[in-house]
Amino acid sequence: MLLAVLLLCLLLMVFQDWKSRMIHVALPVVVFVLSMLQIKQDYNATVWSITAYNVAFFGITFVGLVAYMSWKNKGFLNPFEHYFGLGDLLFYLSITPLFLLKNYVVYFIGSMFFSILLQLTLKKRMKHQTVPLAGFASLLLVVLILKDLFLNVYKITLINKI
Repeated sequence: MLLAVLLLCLLLMVFQDWKSRMIHVALPVVVFVLSMLQIKQDYNATVWSITAYNVAFFGITFVGLVAYMSWKNKGFLNPFEHYFGLGDLLFYLSITPLFLLKNYVVYFIGSMFFSILLQLTLKKRMKHQTVPLAGFASLLLVVLILKDLFLNVYKITLINKI
């Protein structure tokens, strides 16, 4: 049941981000809570350390991105005004319980490439010029979770069962 609601929330993010380039702030919160509950069933105490490592990686990456953009523009540049949405930030933080660090890094980089490819492919159908990063990354996550559930190949997420 938790997993079904988690997948529904991720699909809702895809829809909202595609339509309006915004996601409701409650969605990442619900995704985080559901992810914690789902993973805690199988990994119990280690879910907090898994989450902390992933948040640290994302935080270092985000601070590095802001520092680089600010240095390049010779002054502090607010990333939320030009390059990154608050929903994107909240999305990447909300999914931290779902991956071991190595897999989170692979997913993070892969979702960026996936989003770029999807943006280029769907460019003519899109009303907005910006990339719906949280939406495209959510779509990829839904596909990966379903793959992990139904195929007996290398698992990228920590989800073990329905």
